Amino acid sequence: MFRPRTVLCERHELIRFGLKRVVSEVVEIVGEASDGMAATEMIRRLRPDFVILDVDLDVLNGVEVCRRVSQELPNANVLILTDSYHATKYHNQLSRAGARGFCLKSSGPRTLFEAIEQVTRALPYCDPKITQLVKQTPTTNMPNCNLTDREIEVLIRLDLRNKEIAEELDMKLRTVEKHIECILAKLKVPTRTAAALKAVQLGYVLLPKMPGRDPVTGVSHEQTVAELQAELAIANEHLKALLRQNELLKDALNDKMRNPNPNPNPNT
Repeated sequence: MFRPRTVLCERHELIRFGLKRVVSEVVEIVGEASDGMAATEMIRRLRPDFVILDVDLDVLNGVEVCRRVSQELPNANVLILTDSYHATKYHNQLSRAGARGFCLKSSGPRTLFEAIEQVTRALPYCDPKITQLVKQTPTTNMPNCNLTDREIEVLIRLDLRNKEIAEELDMKLRTVEKHIECILAKLKVPTRTAAALKAVQLGYVLLPKMPGRDPVTGVSHEQTVAELQAELAIANEHLKALLRQNELLKDALNDKMRNPNPNPNPNT
């Protein structure tokens, strides 16, 4: 039985471990990645037949990973496996980015296997629950700026210089400048910074999440915050003690000023 060479992109190690055990029956896992940049580089290097991709990835989000994969490996079929929030909010962007299928993490193995079977055959698939959620989503919440696919590609790269955008998208510099002019006009914003913020609001760009642990010490941010809070509490107690001591000194000084000459020694 043919098992397509597959790269699994999921930020949570435990979920990756479980997914690998489940899907290894029908696909060959040749690589795993926990963030979007690592996923993109791995897919570019391994050139898999099939990609299982989460949306909520660090460094580079799943929408951009999907777009890059579709551009560089048009024959690689991408299945989005994510939660209901990201599947609903970014459904349109992911479809335009080249995603062939959508499945919820909360779905059972039967639905997941059905999704894999369809998408690995280059057929579209959408989890019925996602279809229902998308239908229920108000259209007013969806981007409606008439941006072309090429303009969207430029929009999500506005953190780069125009020359870098041109090189990455294989465009002429003047073409990039023209696209930016059109983007600003369509989004009705005065600057590229405002356009970048608008891209986040419209869902074209996901903000990266901070890593859960310090890359140097390996200490979790929650633990660091707890330690800082404990140190702050101790510092507050020291401060209160100093303030009390200061009040006592002030009282003693005031008493001394009120009584500069205490009772003299009667023998002198």
